[in-house]
Amino acid sequence: MRRWKLRYLIAVVGALAFLALGPRLLIDALTSATERPDGPVAQVSTLRFTPVADTYVNEAHPHTSYGDRLDFDVDGKPVKEAYLMFNLSGIDGLVTSAKLRLLVTNASPHSGGSIRQVSDTTWSETEMTFKKRPMIDGPVLSTLGPVEKGQVVTFDVTRADLRNGLVSFAMTSHRQDGVEYASRESPNSPELVITVTTGGSGVTTVRSTSPPGDPVLVGAGDIASCRSNGARETARLIASIPGTVFTAGDHAYPDGTARQFAECYGPTWGLFKERTRPAPGNHDYRTEGARPYFEYFGENAGPPGRGYYSYSLGTWRILVIDSNIAVDKESPQYAWLQQELTANPVICTLAIWHHPRFSSAKHGSQKKMASIWELLYAHHVDVVINGHDHVYERLEPMDADGNRDDEHGIRTFVVGTGGVGLYKFGTPLATSEVRDNDTLGVLKLTLHDGSYDWEFIPVPGGSFTDSGTGTCH
Repeated sequence: MRRWKLRYLIAVVGALAFLALGPRLLIDALTSATERPDGPVAQVSTLRFTPVADTYVNEAHPHTSYGDRLDFDVDGKPVKEAYLMFNLSGIDGLVTSAKLRLLVTNASPHSGGSIRQVSDTTWSETEMTFKKRPMIDGPVLSTLGPVEKGQVVTFDVTRADLRNGLVSFAMTSHRQDGVEYASRESPNSPELVITVTTGGSGVTTVRSTSPPGDPVLVGAGDIASCRSNGARETARLIASIPGTVFTAGDHAYPDGTARQFAECYGPTWGLFKERTRPAPGNHDYRTEGARPYFEYFGENAGPPGRGYYSYSLGTWRILVIDSNIAVDKESPQYAWLQQELTANPVICTLAIWHHPRFSSAKHGSQKKMASIWELLYAHHVDVVINGHDHVYERLEPMDADGNRDDEHGIRTFVVGTGGVGLYKFGTPLATSEVRDNDTLGVLKLTLHDGSYDWEFIPVPGGSFTDSGTGTCH
């Protein structure tokens, strides 16, 4: 009887303890498995702007200004082009969404037109005519199908270069049955709605330790220039993909200065700095010793001033190599790599550096990396990622001499598609499996135990993709 009472008492005490602590333990477990913050939380803000100017021009009346009208027209015959200008402010992070909302005042059964960015922001709505209109020099951002009178339509302009200050758009149509929209002079002014994500001190809420399932490695090389919008487009891809971000060199063009890191890389890929494990490129070294690169990334770039390091990701070993410094067999880096490979034998290994040992593009195959490649091949490394050539190229598994070797060879991805202008290909190598030089984007690798999946993800508007699965040696 006493034994039964004792067991009953223990059960009751245990139940009470679970009721008190169980939910907290469960919450802690779920949080650590998904989204426990390990730094400042990214902030998302929505900004709304109405035009500071809007008008349209008419081919049939080339000297007439329509800047005071309640509507603006978009038509193909006669040609009628609409122009809108906004004065943006408060954009201190990554633009993750930008939508232009317009009220249809005269329907079109065929098309609501297309919208493009215009670099000229000096025009005036009261002085613009068909003869004096600015050049429409940007790519098509968005196109609508049939629209109805009274409908509020949305043009996606996320791909535009949206920064603080004036930004200008033009709307065109090739259809003869045009469309009319309410202008800023009407009670239903156009509205540009922009969503901006800021990460405090360059931190994002997505973390490499958080995604469920096998770890993800995502990134590219040759990334940010203040003269182009490419890094903003690829950064939007990174923002939607949980995991560790890799870089394959050349972060801030043209010279890797502290200012270029702050103003070009920082507002784009810099939002993911805390989950980035970088590799340096030659443009990073254009500033002596790549000092801004090391200062910007801090401990995430490995030991200060060295440029090469390693880390584990799931069951994989990741080796980051500095191809800008000595890599011959007598170099400290070679000795470190040899020791690293010998001391950490794992089934799956991946190496990242800037200058490709094998490439079919502008810079071609870099013979200076031959000793590193031979060492990696001897230790059965599985995958190599490079940048430097601004293309995407996937090469077959290769041996130390660049011959196909399906059993022990290393598969190469050249991913210089992070945002800077793309290069042309030369004569393709015999082992070149897939090539593209028209599309910016990022490479996503899902690292399984004993295998991996790859996927090239293009920026919006890009049609090229590549995906597949490989096994470790």
